[in-house]
Amino acid sequence: MAQVQQSRKSGKKRGTRVVLVVVLVVALVAALGVALFNPVYSYYRKGMGQCVQWGNSYKLAAAHLDTVIAQDAALVRQAGTDDGSHSKTLSGHTPEQVRSALKIAQNQRKQIAAEEFANPVMACTTRQLTPKLNAETKRERAWTATLQRQIAMLNKAFKPLFVLYDSDAGASNTAQVELKFVSDGAAGFAKSQKSSIDAGTLAQLNKQIDRANADVTKAAPYSVCKRDEDALYAAADKAVAAHNKTKGIDCGAQHCVALTFDDGPDPTLTPRLVDGLKAANAAATFFEMGQKVQADGGALAREVSQAGFPVESHTWSHEDLPAIMQNHHERQQLDDTGEAIASATGLPVSLVRPPHGAVDEASRTYIGQKTGAAVAVYGVDSYDWSNGATSASLTRKIMSQIEPGAIVLMHDIHPHTVEAVPGVIEKLKKKGYRFVTIPELTGEYPRAGAVYYSRDDILHM
Repeated sequence: MAQVQQSRKSGKKRGTRVVLVVVLVVALVAALGVALFNPVYSYYRKGMGQCVQWGNSYKLAAAHLDTVIAQDAALVRQAGTDDGSHSKTLSGHTPEQVRSALKIAQNQRKQIAAEEFANPVMACTTRQLTPKLNAETKRERAWTATLQRQIAMLNKAFKPLFVLYDSDAGASNTAQVELKFVSDGAAGFAKSQKSSIDAGTLAQLNKQIDRANADVTKAAPYSVCKRDEDALYAAADKAVAAHNKTKGIDCGAQHCVALTFDDGPDPTLTPRLVDGLKAANAAATFFEMGQKVQADGGALAREVSQAGFPVESHTWSHEDLPAIMQNHHERQQLDDTGEAIASATGLPVSLVRPPHGAVDEASRTYIGQKTGAAVAVYGVDSYDWSNGATSASLTRKIMSQIEPGAIVLMHDIHPHTVEAVPGVIEKLKKKGYRFVTIPELTGEYPRAGAVYYSRDDILHM
């Protein structure tokens, strides 16, 4: 009997050891799986996100270069038929040099079009393997950089001709409208950041603002408006640099990230989010919808702005920018939203966030010329808007894609987003990130009609 009991005890011990071994093996396999899964998932998410970002950036740059080439070709034809009524100097640019610049740009555009025909831009979907996504991104980055160089070259080469001819055709009025909005925006920036900008830099910025306003009042010609706008941007950039220096921000050397929140304000969630951001000492930008700002008379937007967070435009009712232009809804969707936000906060809108990230040449041009604002897109999508999204899923997606200079998309209308933000901030802080606004991130005042995807993906049009 004793032997039987002893045998049972030994069997129990062996069974316990087996269970422990199985548990340890399962735990080891699970840990190994997590260790392997996280880098692979991050590799995939970054590949997907950057493929989408640079694909969109390339398409916008290509569309704008096509527009510039067509515009400049028309100027060349006009110059070729000039009857001598324009006797002003072309600032050292001979007609041959201008035609040569146009020819170089046309040839470069054809070359990239041929490369794209041989390697069609893919949809950047989950069906693509990550190495293929990365190869696509590499091509799109290279094409975008080339197109940007050609745009800059043509803008410089054709500026004298544009002053001579297009100003006669009404461009002066367009330039005056743009300058007025840029001046108002710069004045708002000076007002909101005056405590962090030294007196000398602030005085220079205000001097340029006054000069621009005076020339707008006098209905100055195109050339004067563009001169004023360039001077305004130079002074505003110095103000951004002074502000960053005061705050100890150097996104060229530090790991910076710009958190952004769309679709608000929400009467319950937005105040909770603002309190959390303030407690964490984390900057963020809110892109709000005009109809929601109007709903409470601007009280929430004002509260967000007074808490120190920029409030920018996300259209009136979340209509896509291309659809806005096609449906001729610019007045309500863009202009009225800007006015509602400015009325609530006392500060003009300088950035427009396109719903669903959708922007085209027509909407980008309107935003730049008719509102003086830039377009702020993003490179990191939290997917907090997707079906089944949770605090854990959006945190995982952000942390897997994050890199220095990123603009991150979230929404302050989802409880799981507001719940996740403190944890996201803590995780990013542990990785050495600091939280900044978009001008702090880029180191420049937003350019009218420019498009900002990240610190290293900016389309200056």
